[in-house]
Formats: sequence, structure tokens, C-alpha cells
Amino acid sequence: MRKVVGLLCLMMIVAVIAGCGGDSIYEDGTYFASAKGYNGDVEVEVEIENDKIVAVNIGEHSETPGIADAAFTKVTEAIIDTQSTDVDIESGATLTSEAVINAVNSALSKAEK
Repeated sequence: MRKVVGLLCLMMIVAVIAGCGGDSIYEDGTYFASAKGYNGDVEVEVEIENDKIVAVNIGEHSETPGIADAAFTKVTEAIIDTQSTDVDIESGATLTSEAVINAVNSALSKAEK
């Protein structure tokens, strides 16, 4: 009887480990979101593949050309490079940087399993 109970316990442990291990956080796909920037909403498109952020594209926005460009480029690159939205904002484009970060966070929450 002890062997049977021990075997059942072992099987349950293996099943739990197999069920929990290797689960991905995000569903593959393209997710859209927006957040308030300096001059209005900033739309982003976030592409997820194999549980990784592979692209962050800026969509429609009313941000000031030239000023916002650095935020769009540097913040999106940093998010992809670090696989995190815990990145530095671009000096001189604080609200635009925060809009990109907040929109990406919203998109990632849509991608969560």
C-alpha cells in the first residue's frame, strides 16, 4: 500500500511540474493599444513571438515631429533590447516616452495568457 501511495504522490508531483514548467507568459500575435502623450494619444503595435517582444511600432499620433522622434526610436529599441518596459525616458520628450511605455504595457496586458 505504501508503494502505491508513494507512486501516486510521485505521479502527482511530476504532473504539477510538467504543467507549470515552461509556460509562456504571452500569446503570440500583434497587439494594439494607445496612451496619452503630449498632444494626444499615441498608438502602438506590439508584436510577440515565442514569448518575446520582437517589434514595437508607432502608429497614429499627434506628437511634435523632431521632438518625439527620438522617444519613438530610443524607447522602442530599449523595450525590445531589454524585453521590459522598465526603460529610461527620452529627455525632452518625457510625455511622449511615457505614452509609448504605457501603451506597450497595455498591449502586453492584452497578450497575457
